[in-house]
Amino acid sequence: MSVQELAEAVGVTPRAVRHWEAGTRAVGDRAFGRLLEVLRCGAQDLTGRDPGTESLADLRRDAGMSTEQAAAVLRRKRGTQDLHFSAEKIRDLERGRRVRGWVWGSPETLGRVVRMLAQVYRVPDRVVMDAWRRSRPDTPLPVLPARSIRQPSRESMAAWSALNDRQRTYLTCIFHQDQEAEEEQRHARSVGAEQRPAVEWRRMTLALSAPSDAVGYTRIQERLREAGVHDPGAGSSVAALERRGLIVVYRDRVYINGLGDMPRTRVEMTRHGRAVARTALGIPREAGPSAPLLSLWLWKIVVRVARAGTKGVDGSLAGRGPHYLAVGQSPDGRTPSRGFIVLRHPDGVTHGPYRWFLTDSGQRHITDHLDAYQTLYPSLDTEGVNDSSD
Repeated sequence: MSVQELAEAVGVTPRAVRHWEAGTRAVGDRAFGRLLEVLRCGAQDLTGRDPGTESLADLRRDAGMSTEQAAAVLRRKRGTQDLHFSAEKIRDLERGRRVRGWVWGSPETLGRVVRMLAQVYRVPDRVVMDAWRRSRPDTPLPVLPARSIRQPSRESMAAWSALNDRQRTYLTCIFHQDQEAEEEQRHARSVGAEQRPAVEWRRMTLALSAPSDAVGYTRIQERLREAGVHDPGAGSSVAALERRGLIVVYRDRVYINGLGDMPRTRVEMTRHGRAVARTALGIPREAGPSAPLLSLWLWKIVVRVARAGTKGVDGSLAGRGPHYLAVGQSPDGRTPSRGFIVLRHPDGVTHGPYRWFLTDSGQRHITDHLDAYQTLYPSLDTEGVNDSSD
């Protein structure tokens, strides 16, 4: 892009762009978010800031808002009259200063503010909570309001109503097998067993084109037979579910001793399919731990790194945990990591292997929530994890 093209796309003058490129003037808050959109990049590409280190001011700038704009949007939200949002209060929040107004001293009120900022900046609650603790480490911990229970969507209810009895039976049996596979993976993770990629265990064998007396029945076929479907195959019912976007069907061949290569049909539920099944069966989706708490899997990693103290943990930490926890990482390429661990040399060492260490944010998270974790995951030994900074 030329200077003129970039200036027009961002909504500034060419002179402003020249100042940015020369380093003689910083990008303003209002232009920063638009610049990210135009250049199709992340904030770290322009600032050098690693994901997982964001402050409240960083989140606002990433959203392309000045303090005046953020305050104006917040004032328009329902239920904010008692908070009297202003640009000055936004700046006080970001700089760790006391915010004027007696109501701002309540942890519950601060939790409401966190929830509103997350909505305005279009990031998850946990991202704002982490940035809040980096920006305001010495203020009371916000208490997030409980989320209301989500009601079944009309779309899911309509999709279930459109199925005939046989199609509903197939979807129900496939869903139950999907949930069983998911529970098996959770158990394997909890005992530290090797993890299989979801792309493998989510694809479940529905049928083998081979005599049942030679290969038996698959788990889904057994469920179908228990439900009264005694000729489970991969016919019109499965095709109908796939057309409606409830499952994905895969067909390949698998070698069976004594029979050779045999055709195989596998199925995988889509998110829409799970939502429809949960709606029909009255099964609420597991909410998991409330923000900003971690799942058991991620909490185990933090505990392990915390216990290692100044020795650190081997840099080859397996799995996707670092994508969710480590400075400079992101679980999905958009949302920043929690920033609780960092890969670096041990203190006083300038060469050799890197190791994982707890960050200040990670240690603060432990201090803030250790009691809650001990209640949530009582079987996990956390003795000594809050002394890792000693």
